[in-house]
Amino acid sequence: MMVECNRTLEQARRDLAQGLLRSAALLRVPMQRQAWHVHLAGARGDAGLLLDVSTLQPQVFRSLDQAVAVLEQIGFRCDQLRVA
Repeated sequence: MMVECNRTLEQARRDLAQGLLRSAALLRVPMQRQAWHVHLAGARGDAGLLLDVSTLQPQVFRSLDQAVAVLEQIGFRCDQLRVA
């Protein structure tokens, strides 16, 4: 069973530093061509979206470049983009 665990940027930084985050993915916002969410997967089977700290709603990025920049701010290395 997957547990939902949304995080703010600061929480994601902390959790990555503590080894509590395993990976991240960029997900297209449903029914929008140029809008993306950051999906964070925890080391203990938890997963959730990156939240906007001011609204506590899922943060929406208008470009892949913006989303990748935030992944790098969290501390992830982004060297390639894979498409399935």
